[in-house]
Amino acid sequence: MFITIVCISNFASSSPTDGDKHKQNGPQPTAGSGCTKSGSPEEGEKRNQGRVEDQINEEHLQRIEAMFHEADTDGGGGLDMEEFREAIKKIMGDIDDEDVDIIFMKVDTNCDGGVDWDEYLNYMLLEYREKDSLQKQNRPLYFPKPLKIVPVAHCEPIVRLQFYPFQTPQAEKNGGQGRAVPKTRAQLGRYLSVSRDGILNYWSERFKLTRTVNLDQLKRAPPSTSIQQIWVTDMICLSNLNLLAIASTGRDVGGNCRIPVPALLKNTSKYFLCFKVALHNNWCHQIRFLPELNAVATCCASDQTSMVLTTVPHSQKAKIHNSFFQLRKGILCFDYSPEFNILVTGGFDRIVRIWNPYVNNCATSQMKGHSTAITHIVVNSSDNKIISISKDKNVRVWDLQDCACLQNIHSRNVTMSRFPISSVHYNRDTNTLVLATFLIGVLHGVVDDVDTVHKLQTSHEQPLCTALYNTNFKQVVSGCHNGVVSVWEILTGEKIMQFQTSPEKAVEVTAMTFDGPKRRLITGSKDGSLRLWNFNNGALLATLPILNDNEVTGVIYINQRIYVSGWSKRVMWYLDVKEDMEMEYSIWNQYHAEDIYSMHAHGNKMLVTASYSGDIIVWNIDSGRAFCRFNACESSRPLLPNRVIDRSAFDRFEASESKGSFDESEWTDSSEDRGEPTVSPSSQGVSVGPGAPQPHPRSPQEDKDGSCSSTPEMIQEEESGAEKENEKTHQKKSPKQRCKSGKPQPISAKELEKPRLAVEKALFLGTRERSPNTAILLTSAADGYVYAWSIHHLGGLLGKFRAVHSEGTAISTMSTDLQDQMLLTGDSTGYIMLWDIERYCFCMQGEREGMAPLEKAIHLPSLIPRYCKVTGPRRMKVEKRTEVVDGWSISLTPPPLLSSWRGHLKGIVSLEYVERFRLIVTASLDCNVRLWTIAGSYIGTFGQAQWRVGDPHAFPWELPVDLRRVGSCQTLKVLNQGTQPHWKFYISNAAHIAHL
Repeated sequence: MFITIVCISNFASSSPTDGDKHKQNGPQPTAGSGCTKSGSPEEGEKRNQGRVEDQINEEHLQRIEAMFHEADTDGGGGLDMEEFREAIKKIMGDIDDEDVDIIFMKVDTNCDGGVDWDEYLNYMLLEYREKDSLQKQNRPLYFPKPLKIVPVAHCEPIVRLQFYPFQTPQAEKNGGQGRAVPKTRAQLGRYLSVSRDGILNYWSERFKLTRTVNLDQLKRAPPSTSIQQIWVTDMICLSNLNLLAIASTGRDVGGNCRIPVPALLKNTSKYFLCFKVALHNNWCHQIRFLPELNAVATCCASDQTSMVLTTVPHSQKAKIHNSFFQLRKGILCFDYSPEFNILVTGGFDRIVRIWNPYVNNCATSQMKGHSTAITHIVVNSSDNKIISISKDKNVRVWDLQDCACLQNIHSRNVTMSRFPISSVHYNRDTNTLVLATFLIGVLHGVVDDVDTVHKLQTSHEQPLCTALYNTNFKQVVSGCHNGVVSVWEILTGEKIMQFQTSPEKAVEVTAMTFDGPKRRLITGSKDGSLRLWNFNNGALLATLPILNDNEVTGVIYINQRIYVSGWSKRVMWYLDVKEDMEMEYSIWNQYHAEDIYSMHAHGNKMLVTASYSGDIIVWNIDSGRAFCRFNACESSRPLLPNRVIDRSAFDRFEASESKGSFDESEWTDSSEDRGEPTVSPSSQGVSVGPGAPQPHPRSPQEDKDGSCSSTPEMIQEEESGAEKENEKTHQKKSPKQRCKSGKPQPISAKELEKPRLAVEKALFLGTRERSPNTAILLTSAADGYVYAWSIHHLGGLLGKFRAVHSEGTAISTMSTDLQDQMLLTGDSTGYIMLWDIERYCFCMQGEREGMAPLEKAIHLPSLIPRYCKVTGPRRMKVEKRTEVVDGWSISLTPPPLLSSWRGHLKGIVSLEYVERFRLIVTASLDCNVRLWTIAGSYIGTFGQAQWRVGDPHAFPWELPVDLRRVGSCQTLKVLNQGTQPHWKFYISNAAHIAHL
């Protein structure tokens, strides 16, 4: 195989080539520079210096290990916090104690007050592994959109694709120098495709056919002459000469001007300098001139001459130098990166290789993954990416730095007929990959300067369950419906950890909380599973036994116990024990007839649960007894808890009685002194008997102080009456009568009302004491109202107010600050509201007289600007101030509404006020977790652009796209810090003109 080299010296002198421009604009890469990991070594060093963990090597680990042994002064085998501080400061220098304490708490997850070397090393290894996995998972797809097919009317395959850029007059005048033009999706120019039968098509930037030329009809020959059809073999655009060169089987090259190859070989023209070099003994698959190396690169499927670099001589007498690359099965395709000075090749062995052009005996890197021969390959040095295409139409994107596959587009997603890819063109400016067979397929990649894809990115792939703020580590922990937990830095918005709570099968996370020291995360799932995690490195610490496979909706950690509630309609707890201790857990008696939606605690003494039916049960944590019940639809006063008896227990009792094997332990409490059934791993029996546990005797003083809402005798009488009724019903009905009939029963009005009565959230006001005229419990129902309750036995419903703007909207979540000055509510349409509840339903009916004024370090309502106040039709209006029900007065006056804005397009599932930074964290069903200031200013969405809390200039200057599109006047006014939207002025002016 002979290679003919033609030097167009005169033409090249009139316009500089790309290689000349490269020489003028920047220095040449030095020989033997090879493949670097970044654009320059200095940039890589700067990046490495920014991360301390990247600088840790074997020597550092040895010093840290020796540090642990030296600093263990007391010989206990580990370091306490003080010893850990001193040891770390010896190596790290003068650093803040808070930063060292955070590291200590991350490692000491068992809270034993000590950290040993093995514990520290295990934590660091797990953290690095999870961070590396997170980095790989969060890499955006290089080609995020599916392949776009462009239909082409060709009978033969397309042999070449080219892009011809338009040269603007200003660009030609500047010679391509000056300020770089930002990347856009549509670059000015046209695409050209030529098929084997000589059909040349011109396409716009968006692949609209603009012109078709039949090259066979352009031949100048007498009509009587019979011309044999010529097949086109290649085409190239000479943009600097404004020419198009086409090669064919007619042994000539050209477009309007034909250049016969035999004439070139005679070397008689003054415009051309021709060299004929014998290189390959097989068919040449690709040829390309590399101006940076002043060489012509060729490749073929031969072992000895797989690729050859031939230097271009300056004169006819100069000696030609060849550099041979040998590879088994040869090379079918290659590409060159002048920035990194590397050659990238592919061939029959299905391996992508990276070569140093000055070292031809072995490749520097290899990447495996293709299952058939690699036929096309391109490299994008600016993005550190390699794109390879195999014979089976499998497209893969490789990372040039890590030599890892970033994206694999399977052949079934490249629907371009059954023929292999015949031609490829990659536009580096627009990151567009064009593939051709008989058809044309276009893959649009991500462009750095076009950030619309980044703006539409969400925090999670699935709707959120909740988001928690950890005060120890200044982190936000969020969980979503596909079981993924993400950990974010609140000060920057950076995602620092992500892990799957159910690796085998994605199970929805439905509830989360922290343990007492806030070093571990406790997650509850839809399948009833409960797990404890070190959320800083994603390590699973413990899995609790499943007592019920129903969905978990509430998890609370109190007094070394994990309290759980959910669709099981019960409350159960697990004792937080060490690994070598036996697990202890207990199930409380059932008082809810429907699923429990919410659970909250008042200190470590009281627990409240709220259900779908509207029942609100208040429990004594120490005894595990329900001492009062509330239901706004039944009564505004305290009610007696109704014990719910499991029907399956009666069936088991009937079966055991008929067999004469009655088990008395099933119907009696196993721990009467505590009033709750205690279950151990060896005994899974649950006490659900009809007899209520005997209450402890109480003094009249305890009733006066409100330690219980009703007397024990009243509760016992209520339960006994319900049990007698159940027994009567059970005796009257036969087994057949108790079976469900096939005929559907009509739905009662009571059942239809249940969705409206469902309590979405129950919230204790922890700073308030129980009093008949002070509300310490707030609940939100599906009707859009917030109810304020006094849980004293002489109390009841003290007030209620509508907390939504429109009908059919429910308050889905609530929270307060630590001093209970401000109530934050989020509804099912994505609105956030701030209420001043410092004096709401507090010491009513004259009890405030003589009381000392409340001392607050900071009055939070005063921090809300005036422009946040709701005006116009959205302002809360109250027709009457009070409502009297059965002689009980209920206040209908709402607390002052401080601010209202729409933060999400879908329902808000959780919101939390961060005291230290005066920020608000919200999580929604729209898959986003967002951060706001107390004044309603938008800081950012986790997972999108990062920020720096405390630096207003580092906040995103643009509001979220979804809120700008649908935000009301009030929302835009709050988000724009009091600036009215322009359309508001237009509407007001139009109304004024219409009035005139």
